Order: sequence, then C-alpha cells, then structure tokens
Amino acid sequence: MAQKVVIIGHSFSSRLSIIRSVAQIGCDITVIVMTGFKRDGKTINDKKPIDCYSKYVRNVYYCLRTAKETLIQILLNHCADSQQKVVLIPDSDDTVVAIDNNRERLKDFFLFPHIIPQSGNLEYWMDKTHQKELAREVGLNTADLLQVIEIVDGRYDIPSGLTYPCFSKPLATMNGGKGGMRCCNDEEELADALDYIIIQYKIKDVKVLIEDYKEIEQEYALLGFSNGKEVVIPAILRFLSVSKHNKGIARQGVVMPIDGFEELVDRFKQLILRIGFVGVFDIDFYESEGEFYFCEANLRFGGSGYAITKMGVNLPAMMVKYLTGESIEDMNRYISGTAIYANERMCMDDWSYGYISKKEYHRILDGSDIRFIPDDNDPLPEQAYQKKIRTMRFKKAIKQLLSCC
Repeated sequence: MAQKVVIIGHSFSSRLSIIRSVAQIGCDITVIVMTGFKRDGKTINDKKPIDCYSKYVRNVYYCLRTAKETLIQILLNHCADSQQKVVLIPDSDDTVVAIDNNRERLKDFFLFPHIIPQSGNLEYWMDKTHQKELAREVGLNTADLLQVIEIVDGRYDIPSGLTYPCFSKPLATMNGGKGGMRCCNDEEELADALDYIIIQYKIKDVKVLIEDYKEIEQEYALLGFSNGKEVVIPAILRFLSVSKHNKGIARQGVVMPIDGFEELVDRFKQLILRIGFVGVFDIDFYESEGEFYFCEANLRFGGSGYAITKMGVNLPAMMVKYLTGESIEDMNRYISGTAIYANERMCMDDWSYGYISKKEYHRILDGSDIRFIPDDNDPLPEQAYQKKIRTMRFKKAIKQLLSCC
C-alpha cells in the first residue's frame, strides 16, 4: 500500500514542489488548498489551482485560510485512513501552527512535523524574539532588537527615542507575512508599515518586532531536515534577485554546496537541535559588512526548496520516510556543483504587478538551469501555468490599450 500524504498550503508553487518531491517515493497524495475564497467541497476542473493538475494528486480539498477548525475536520473526516497513519505536510506558517495546536486530536491518525517533548511548541518557536535569543546563544549574529510594538484592536503607539533607520517585521510571519517586513527611515514610514499590516492582512491584534536596520549585501537561504538528533543541510541558496511583490522570496538564485560555509552551517544545525524540531525547515540569513546575520527560521519547506530536490537531495521524501519508520541512511544528503534556479510564480507576480517587464521575465526564465513548474513527466501544471500567463498577457494588453484611449 502506498504511503498517503496530505500537503496543506496556500501557494501553488510551493505545494507543487512538495507534490513532485514525495511522488518520487511513490506516495498517494492529497492536497488541501488554503484559500481566501469560500468554496464547497471540490472545485470543478477549470478552476483548479495549477499544482492540482499534477498527475500525482489524487484528491483536492479547499479550506478558508481563517477556518482552522474546518481544516482539522477535513483531515479527520476525509483524510484519515484505518490502514495506516497518514503523513501531513503543512506548507504555511499558520497551517504548521494549526496542526501542532491540534496534535492531540490528530496523533492517532496522522504523522506530522513536531517539537520533541519538553521543548515547547511550534507557535512559541515561530516568535522571532525567541529565535533571535537562541540564535545568539549558539553564536549567530542577529540585528539588535530595538522594540516590540503591540497593535491592539488596530491601535498602536510608536515609542519615542527609536533609532532610524529601523526594520519592522511581524513577531511571527503568519501574522502579517513577509509583506510586513520593511525598512523605515522615520516615524512616518514606520507608521505606514504598521498600518499596512493592519489593513492588508486584516489583523487588529499583533506584535511587531522593530530592530536595528542592517544594509544587506547578499541574501541567502538554506533548507534542511531534522529528526531531532541529527540535522541534514545539503546546500546553500544565494539569491540573485528577490521578488518585489512577495517580499523575502527569491525570484532567481543559485543553489550551491555548503563548502566554505561549514562553520556557519554547524551553528544553524545547533539552532534547530536546540529548538527540538523534527521535520523540514528553511532558514533565511544575510551578509552585511562582511558578517553573516541570522534572519529567521521557517519550520516548513521553503519557497526555493525544489531547487535542492532537482539537484538530487529530496528533503520532503526524507521526512516522510523518517516519520513512517523507514531508513533514510541510503538517501543522498549533499549536493555537488551549482545551478541557477528560477521561481516562476515570483517572476509571474512581479511581471503582473509591473515590477519587471515581459522582457525581464523571459530573461530570468531563459537564463536559469532549474525551473519549478515545467516537467516532461508531469506536463499538465505547466499547461495550466501557460494558460494563466496568456490570460495575464491579454489583460495587460487590454489595460494598456484602454490607457491610450
């Protein structure tokens, strides 16, 4: 019997990366799409998200992003199996927390990423102040914490005496997303950043971290898998360009071996072990004035993770095999060589919102060795993606025509 896996998230490109990764070990795959639009049951074919056209997907369910109890009911009523424990792979911060907060209800039927006992819970470790404190304990550099501003019922007070420029970011990424991360040169810009979180994400109660601003010379990320005792980090991702619409996510980057980063990687391993995390994870870091700084840890598969799968290290499959009691000793753990990758969704969104031209869009994709959507063995997602691109091109042409009239 094939191992059943449920992939839960709001981004089609991230879900597709995990779908194709676990398909390599023959998993039976269900997708739960976390959406901002209300739907009943399963969607009709012409409205499926791009990833759900994959031949590897057996079932698709939809759930409002805010309806976490509905998510738990979908899992218990539609995804549990009397013959095996089903593996859950939450792929967004809020679904990671939803699964973890309901672990007692789910543990008899499902296997999922978790914190080993006595190490707190996942929501605690998504708090950036806790991450930064632990990062410093294991010898990592972090930007200085200036203040935590608490927004209550959509209201806040900006303390006097803050040093500018500063950098704002929600204390937990699930409360405001990466879009809430901004450099603020004065109090007015900081107020704009706080208002953006309230209005854009419809959040009235949230804590926002204000830290010393660092001029970033180069952004990086790494992905890995931890079983709570051992951590696998196979590669480093160096960002070549970062999405303007989806802040903090690489539009294009280079995947490369960890050679030269060994000491830094060891400290990141210690961070994950001290958290006590079991599962796949993503860590963002950057270089400023010749020093590396820890930015944040995401206790889920990162948006650029499929580049590592394409280079021969399959972290989602490693997690599934470990959680189900299979040996992972024979699985590849390091990459060799380098390759340039492109995240089509980031390119598409930046083109759609006018941050890059159509020429730049094609230049990035044509200049990349690895792309996340095309796959000769699984062609339907690429066909759905190209249909979306054609529709976008038509709408942009009509808009341009109307603006000239």
